[in-house]
Amino acid sequence: MNTLRVTLSSGILLCLAACSTGAQEDNAPTSNESSTSTAAGSTAASSPAAPATISPTESTASSSLPAGACATSQLRVELANEQGAAGSRIADLVFTNISGEGCTLAGFPGVSAVTGSDGTQLGPAATRETGIEAATVTLHPGAQARAAMKITNVGLFDQAQCQPQSADGLRVYPPENTDSLFVAVPGLEGCAGEVDYLSVQPIAPAS
Repeated sequence: MNTLRVTLSSGILLCLAACSTGAQEDNAPTSNESSTSTAAGSTAASSPAAPATISPTESTASSSLPAGACATSQLRVELANEQGAAGSRIADLVFTNISGEGCTLAGFPGVSAVTGSDGTQLGPAATRETGIEAATVTLHPGAQARAAMKITNVGLFDQAQCQPQSADGLRVYPPENTDSLFVAVPGLEGCAGEVDYLSVQPIAPAS
């Protein structure tokens, strides 16, 4: 009888110890829960900051004209003072300030012949005549400046190289501008081939 009591008591104690250990293990966090919590914390800490907003003025400032320079919309251009020379035609591109504000012109205009009644460029643009001192010309409303140019007679070139063709006139870009003006030039002929038949000088005061 005493042996049975001892056995039962030992069994009860073993059961209580086992149950207590199981309860502690059930309450402990699993290894998966711990690693998930750590990974989430790491992700939050490394999130990148929002990109900075770029001001619109930063992307457009480089496309503006120099301060005080004449815009194409302020100008009218015409061909004047034409005269013949040995194998060429010399004339002035005359720029008139048609706006109500003063502005300046300096440097070379861009000039090319156009054809086809659609502005198709005919041959290379005019070459720049170097060795001539450039000046900054201030144009008050109604004032004028000029740029002398030479148009070589296409008959002086090798015809196969020149590929002569009738032109409608001249496309002219005032200095520092990307918008152009058109000057009709009756009887103008140009070269469709790679022949330099136009040349231009820098802006100068109108005489």
